[in-house]
Amino acid sequence: MSTSTFPVFALHLLINHEQEAPLRRRAIRCMLLLTCLLTTWGRVAGTCAADDIVTLIPKSSGDNPTQVRGTVVDFSGQSLVLQTATGQTSIPSNKVQSVQTDYSPSYQQGLKHLSAGQTSQAIRSFQAAVAAESRPWVRREILANAAIALQNAGRIVDAGNTFLKIVEEDPQTIHVEAIPLAWFSLPPDFERDRAARIWLEMPSPYAQLLGASWLLGTSDRSKAIETLGNLRRSKLPSIALLAEAQLWQTKIVTAGADDVSRWEKQLAAGILRGAALAGPTLVVGKAWRQLDNDEQAALTLMRPPILYPTHRPVAAESLLQAGRSLERSGKFEDAQRVVNEVLRDYGDQPARQEAEQTLKRLANSGSN
Repeated sequence: MSTSTFPVFALHLLINHEQEAPLRRRAIRCMLLLTCLLTTWGRVAGTCAADDIVTLIPKSSGDNPTQVRGTVVDFSGQSLVLQTATGQTSIPSNKVQSVQTDYSPSYQQGLKHLSAGQTSQAIRSFQAAVAAESRPWVRREILANAAIALQNAGRIVDAGNTFLKIVEEDPQTIHVEAIPLAWFSLPPDFERDRAARIWLEMPSPYAQLLGASWLLGTSDRSKAIETLGNLRRSKLPSIALLAEAQLWQTKIVTAGADDVSRWEKQLAAGILRGAALAGPTLVVGKAWRQLDNDEQAALTLMRPPILYPTHRPVAAESLLQAGRSLERSGKFEDAQRVVNEVLRDYGDQPARQEAEQTLKRLANSGSN
C-alpha cells in the first residue's frame, strides 16, 4: 500500500480551488461587465449633463413653454444655433425665453457678487471668467454683466467700451440691457465726456447712442439731440426706442398726461425686455411726478428697484424720486422708509447725498 507524501490539507485546497475557479471567473466577468456598464452610463450621463436647455417663449399665455436640448453653438441677436443629435437647427432669438448651460465657478461667483451689490468683487470675477471662457456667446454674456458692474462702480468709460466689444461681434445683440446710458444728471467728468465725443463719431449705432446719451447734459446738447433724432429711425427697434426714451428726458417739463401714457404704451410693446426697461421707466416716473401725479409716479418709480436691482444707479435714483413723490403726497413714513433704502442698499450710488438731505427734511417734518 503506497502512501502519498502530498499533504492532505494541500489536497483539500487544490480541490476547493478547482471547484471555486468557475465561480471566481464568473465573478470577475460580472465585475468587468459592471465596470463597462458604469463607464458607459457615466459617459451618457455626462453627455446629458452637458446638454444646454433652451426654453422657448410660449405661443400664447396659456401654453407651457417648450424646451429643447443640445449644444448651443451660438446665440446672437438674430438666432440661436443649436447642435442636436440629428444636426443643427436655428431658432429666432426673439422666440428664446432662456438658456440653461454650464457656467464656470468664477462667472457664477460674479453673478452672486453683482446681486449682492459687491461691485468690485463682481468685476474681478467677471474678468477672470471671460478670460477662461472659450464659447463666444457665453463670453458676450459675461461681458454684458461686466459692463453692468462697471457702470455700477461709476466707471462709465470702461463700461461703454466693454459693451462695445459685444456689438463688435454681434451687431444685433441680445444684451441691450447692459448698454450704460445716462438716465439722470451727473456732475461733469472730463474723461467720460471725451469718451462720449469719440463714441458719437463711431459708425456703430450703439456707440452713437452711448455718446449722445452722455453728451445730452453738456455743451454738446444740440448735437446729441440731433444724433438721437436720427437714431429714432434706426432699423434696430431697441436702438430706436432707447433713443426716443433718451429724448423723453428733454420733454419731461412740457409733456402732458397723454404724452406720458403714450410713452408707457411704447415700453409695454415688448420691444425692450427685462432690465433694458429700467432707465426708460425712471424717465416715465419722473414725468408723472412733474405732472403732480404722485401716486402714479411712486408706483412707476418703484419698479426699477424691485425688478432690476442690479442696475444700481437707476434703482437708487428711482427710490429717491419715489420717496419724494410720497413725501409730497403727505405719506411721510412711507417716504422715509423708501429713502432709507437708498442709504441701506445703494449707499455707493450718486443718489446717496440727496437721499441724506431728503431724510433730514423728512425728520424735520415729522418733528413739527
